[in-house]
Amino acid sequence: MTRRKKVLVGVLLTGLVLLTLRIMFLTGLERTKSLPFEVALREMLAPLQKGITSIINIADNYTAYFEDNELLRRQNEQLQRQVSELEEEIYALQEQKLENERLRALLDYQQEKYDNYEMVLAKVIGRNPTNWYEMIILDKGKKQGIRPGMVVVNHDGLIGRVVQVSVNTAHVLLILDREGAVGGRILENRYTPGVVVGVDNSQYLEMIHLAHDVPIEPNQTIVSSGLGGVFPGGIRIGKVVEVTLEPQGLTKTAKIKPFVDFERLEEAFIITQVKKTEEPIETEETEETEALEGGSEH
Repeated sequence: MTRRKKVLVGVLLTGLVLLTLRIMFLTGLERTKSLPFEVALREMLAPLQKGITSIINIADNYTAYFEDNELLRRQNEQLQRQVSELEEEIYALQEQKLENERLRALLDYQQEKYDNYEMVLAKVIGRNPTNWYEMIILDKGKKQGIRPGMVVVNHDGLIGRVVQVSVNTAHVLLILDREGAVGGRILENRYTPGVVVGVDNSQYLEMIHLAHDVPIEPNQTIVSSGLGGVFPGGIRIGKVVEVTLEPQGLTKTAKIKPFVDFERLEEAFIITQVKKTEEPIETEETEETEALEGGSEH
């Protein structure tokens, strides 16, 4: 038999089977009993029908799987966007909370020191890019009555002094700079030991040239002495963390951690007028203190 005849026979047989199934379907609705050849034919075609049904079910499952995955992907992207938006809102609320706490503390300090100082609140708008611990720039200047030499503080303690001004800005030399030296004394025993200076590229201070018998020890508080004519007396500077006796044994140095967090400094008060110092000056002014406090202006 030629190939053409085989194809023709296959087509005829397929047509016959389909015709038979059609007749069985149409007549089966009216008959209660199937003919023997119908039963046999159905038994023969049952595995084929089962396979086709399985294939169709598998295809439907795969289609549903990919559709579900696409839906889940879109939902996941939407949830991620919502999470990002909520995180931004939480961050903004936290920043607002911290700012409110800082401003409340500054307001309390301003009210507490009302009898001592007249002050102008300013924001930190810049820093010295070459030395983070040397200079800050505030958003108040000549227009607001700011002049070189004015002292800068916040509710934590002493920050520095104004060294340059423009119409709307003021450059402040921090006490962390070695040229921002301050006459200091011990709060607990009112002893006036000497000068507090900055340590290069550090957030710590040092009280230098102390006599070996000076009664200074860790955890004591250092405040400005008022000597030198620049910084009013009694402003908090820092806490003593370590005292070191120099090799020759005649002097010692105290390491001091400032109360002001200079890394997170965002607002500050400029003292425009001293009405009354926080504590009276009880010690005679020394030439060394006056010279160091005056410093060389930047």
